[in-house]
Amino acid sequence: MSSRDTRRAQRRENPEPSEGQRPVPRLVIIWIGILLVWGVGYYAWNIGAPLTGGDSRTAVVQEPASSGVNGEKLFATHCAACHQPTGQGVAGTFPPLVGSRWLLNDPALPVAIVNDGLSGPITVDGEEYQGNMPAFGDKLSAEELATVLSYVRGAWDNDAAAIEPALVKEHRERYGDHDAWSVEALGDSFTLPE
Repeated sequence: MSSRDTRRAQRRENPEPSEGQRPVPRLVIIWIGILLVWGVGYYAWNIGAPLTGGDSRTAVVQEPASSGVNGEKLFATHCAACHQPTGQGVAGTFPPLVGSRWLLNDPALPVAIVNDGLSGPITVDGEEYQGNMPAFGDKLSAEELATVLSYVRGAWDNDAAAIEPALVKEHRERYGDHDAWSVEALGDSFTLPE
């Protein structure tokens, strides 16, 4: 192959790629600058605005805990998954609340169970349940706990007196951060149904 053929072959090929830097287009730099200035300005403009949802232009109205607590809604949120919306429970797994003497007799008993939890076997309406009732004392205020218990004590075919928040507060003061109760431990402190 002659040198002339070699040069013709080289001219036919593209040049070898080389590393280099291409500057960022000015339009992109300007756009990023505008967005940064806008973002900082927006944040600075809203400092101190209540961050209650969305972008804080429209405040979310929240009812104070002392008014508007709805026992049915609390039950649907915290209890219905296990005890079912009808209060019938799930046979062999979650005990029913309808007609349950554990719920309807001494009001201090359901306060203790719901506030602190229950662990181990329990017999409800002649059927034994082996499970764990979670504690809601750290999730619900005294008023919310009293409201949800009052709801289930009067819902469906139940006809028991409402529970006052003072009873929940009294329980919390007396027992503090109590671990989950067992039926035996409940029997030592409360009147159990027969």
